[in-house]
Amino acid sequence: MAKFGLACEGITDHIVIENILCGFYRGYDDLDGEIQAFQPAYDETTKKQKEDQYGGWEMLLEYLSEKRFRDNVLNSEYVIVQIDTDISDHTNFGVQKDTSCIETYINNISTKLIESIDKQEEFYEENKDKIIFAISVHSLECWLLTIYNKDEINNCLKRLQREEKNLEVIKNYNSYDKLSKPFLKKNNLVKCIAKNKSLEFFTNSLPTI
Repeated sequence: MAKFGLACEGITDHIVIENILCGFYRGYDDLDGEIQAFQPAYDETTKKQKEDQYGGWEMLLEYLSEKRFRDNVLNSEYVIVQIDTDISDHTNFGVQKDTSCIETYINNISTKLIESIDKQEEFYEENKDKIIFAISVHSLECWLLTIYNKDEINNCLKRLQREEKNLEVIKNYNSYDKLSKPFLKKNNLVKCIAKNKSLEFFTNSLPTI
């Protein structure tokens, strides 16, 4: 049984979340071995998405409505569901992009994710203690920007590319693993959490293990 299963938009999100977890639970030995990628699945050797697996927010919503997700939740201690909010006002998502109150905005996104979870049958209420939402406003790159003492929620990928002087910021597993390495140190992570409300909201929802 996995300690944490990850359901994300893509594999770059997987590794960032994994490094956050390993930094947050710094005293938990070999936690990375107890973290499993559910959506989308990727090859552990090549660190690339499997050919028959598809990422993106629409595939994530579809996965949440499937029996596969329900089985994964039941066979894991916790499942983390990650999504960027840059698409929230898309017709097929339908949540107004209003960040005047980040907590309210995140709760509105969570409600939409719960609707997908309960699309086929009611499941969330009985299992909500095992399901954790990692909602990055407006993208996971905004969480990475906190490493550079930046509190931004817009155009974060481009800003990250400008800030990072030593690494090439490209959308692949190895690049994002290197970029998020500072999260592995608890002191660094705590400082970053203080700079971003949605990162703080996520880490505050993590269980004591």
